[in-house]
Amino acid sequence: MIAWLEQVQPPFMTGDRLFPSFGLSLLLKELNLESYSLLSVQERAPAIQKIISRAIEAENAHHLRAIEHLIDNTEQTLRSQIASREDTLDAYFDGLRDMEDAERPRPQKLLEEINSLVGVQIKLNNEQMRTLSDDPSDVKDDIKTMISAQLIGNFASRVIAAVHNRIGEPLGEKFEISNWDDAADQILDAAQSALTRRRERLAGEDGQIARDIESLMPSAWNDTTKLQLLLSLSQGARTIFDQKTHRQVKQVFTRFGYIFLIAQLLDGQEADQIIEDVLTHLEEAEEALRMAWGQREYSRLAANAQRLADFGVAAKIAFGEERLNETVSSLGESDRAALIESIGRYALNEVHRQLLLGATSELWVDYLTRIEALRVSIGLEAYAQRDPLVQYKGRASEMFAQLLEDIRGLVINRVFAYQPRPVEIKPVETTDAPVVTQTPRMEDGKKKKRRRH
Repeated sequence: MIAWLEQVQPPFMTGDRLFPSFGLSLLLKELNLESYSLLSVQERAPAIQKIISRAIEAENAHHLRAIEHLIDNTEQTLRSQIASREDTLDAYFDGLRDMEDAERPRPQKLLEEINSLVGVQIKLNNEQMRTLSDDPSDVKDDIKTMISAQLIGNFASRVIAAVHNRIGEPLGEKFEISNWDDAADQILDAAQSALTRRRERLAGEDGQIARDIESLMPSAWNDTTKLQLLLSLSQGARTIFDQKTHRQVKQVFTRFGYIFLIAQLLDGQEADQIIEDVLTHLEEAEEALRMAWGQREYSRLAANAQRLADFGVAAKIAFGEERLNETVSSLGESDRAALIESIGRYALNEVHRQLLLGATSELWVDYLTRIEALRVSIGLEAYAQRDPLVQYKGRASEMFAQLLEDIRGLVINRVFAYQPRPVEIKPVETTDAPVVTQTPRMEDGKKKKRRRH
């Protein structure tokens, strides 16, 4: 939920104030507790570093739980795959037992058929090949052991790659895999060690965070500078070599996140109270966004405006037609605030109108396509002794209700995305962060031809 709210309502600037997302507002409340509010200049860096350490520990705990869940699910799938292949192998050898020696294929042909049935490539030595020809049942257990070992190696390699991609840290040296239990223990131990190295590299005494706080610590200590510092520390920038352009480019990446720490701050609260807090925060965000649009449009229009009529419909709504001929310089502070509020309301309303129109246009075409496909295929319902007209009305009604729900969801996901001034975050330059690389694959074994310019 926190991650979804971060996407729906990201932080944005309103003048000189940074309006936070719901999750960041919870983090700000945690920073503004009594233990953090009256800090001296020397105590601010350790306090920020403590919050970041808690965030990294919460994120690492989530990664570890996800890795354990992945290992458990992989084990279930592995056991099922091994059992399925053993059953297939038993059925195949039962068929060989009923054959006469003269009808039985050559050992190499038998091995090819076994590899095709079980879906893995196994190899037998000369003695095992002779045994497969003379008495196939004597080598069946050896083949089952080879299949099981190869499946365990394949599944373990996939889990190791998934863990590496998840935590972004190398897992160490090659693993010695003899059975799945040992492989699972080795992977879990390696993941714990990698997460520990990640925490020390980021939040250790001489870690990246401790060094970066000194250079990013603001002189002013308020809610906006606190949030900007936390956001800047969570991102980093590194220089990589672009394989396409063959140039050095700067890549921005996320070093850690606050999502799981924020989720811990909600632990123990009632669902109704959380819903009320979220809706209250979003209402405040809409009001702040309205004022931000009003200030932006007022600054743009005031540069060339002489009379109130030059501000358009918003001035007419705020003051009525009788004051439209007044000069802008004669406005008092209260009138100027009322005009900014009216401009913001009008501008945000236009943004919402365009957003609703765009969402409807985007989803309406897909809806018409699906309705046309339904109209073409609905005649098949007659084969099931159902009235096609009744079925068409029911399904079309469900599709239209789904269309309205999709439009509503798309508008909600984008309603706070139209911001007059997005947050500018300067990622921290870092050189010792690990880079997860992917080896490009050539299609059909052919080299790509170089495009001529």
